[in-house]
Amino acid sequence: MKIIIPVIDNDKFKMKIAQSFHNSEFACIYNCIDKNYEWINTKSISQKSGNLGVELKRNGITAVISNQIPLMALGFFTESGLTVYKAESGNIEENINLFIKNRLIRLTNETAKSSSACAGSCSSCNTTCKS
Repeated sequence: MKIIIPVIDNDKFKMKIAQSFHNSEFACIYNCIDKNYEWINTKSISQKSGNLGVELKRNGITAVISNQIPLMALGFFTESGLTVYKAESGNIEENINLFIKNRLIRLTNETAKSSSACAGSCSSCNTTCKS
């Protein structure tokens, strides 16, 4: 099982979780079996954002941990068979330990709406994900 987490960069702050995938160029992939970390450029996963969930599954990734996730992205991930979890801290290792202990909250449409400042309504959103 592999987990993917958006990170601030792949150098000085590579152990710090970014706000979400849409504002991060890099991600950390943690392999739960081998217990190793790999940092990748998110653009190397898929050139088409709609295929991201499928490409993640194809690469053995089954879970996503993120601070925030737009409802549309959550839908893409869950429709692809990925499970999405809310990060509890800004540190990758802490979140992986919580994941292993089954202590992270699974994000669904309802939990994502309740934890979002815009509650899923892009017209009232003031975050960077607004298009």
